[in-house]
Amino acid sequence: MGNANYFRHVYKLDRALKSYSVYQLDKEHTATNLLTDILRIEQYRNKSNATNIQDYLRLRTLNNWQFCEQVTGLRLFKSNIFYGDRKKDGKKSMLIFQFNKDRTILFIDVFRSFYPFNKGMLGNILYGHKYAI
Repeated sequence: MGNANYFRHVYKLDRALKSYSVYQLDKEHTATNLLTDILRIEQYRNKSNATNIQDYLRLRTLNNWQFCEQVTGLRLFKSNIFYGDRKKDGKKSMLIFQFNKDRTILFIDVFRSFYPFNKGMLGNILYGHKYAI
C-alpha cells in the first residue's frame, strides 16, 4: 500500500509568527501543483469538532486569509510527520505533511482522489511511504 501515487509539493518558510507560519511553494522542486503557491499552517482554534490536532492547513485562495480555504487539521503520525485530507469536487484526497527539524521546509504529498477506507490501510500507507527526510 505504500506505493499509492502522490504528488510531492515542497514549500519554504516565508514568515513565522506566534499563531501561524506562511509557506511559499518552491517551484524549482514541485512539478505539479495541486494546492496553492502560498499556504499557512496555523494553530487550531477549536472551530470544528476535530480532535487530536494542534495545527491546521489553510490555502491562499482569496486575498484575506480569514476567508481562505481551510483544508484539514494535521494529525500527528510521528515526529514532524502528520496526515490529513482534502475534500474537493466530491472527492477526498490524502495529504501527508513532513517538516524538517526547524520547520523551515514543508513537504506535502497529495494523493489525488485517494483516501484509505480504513485505519489498517492508512497505517500501511503511512509506514510504507517514502519520506523526503
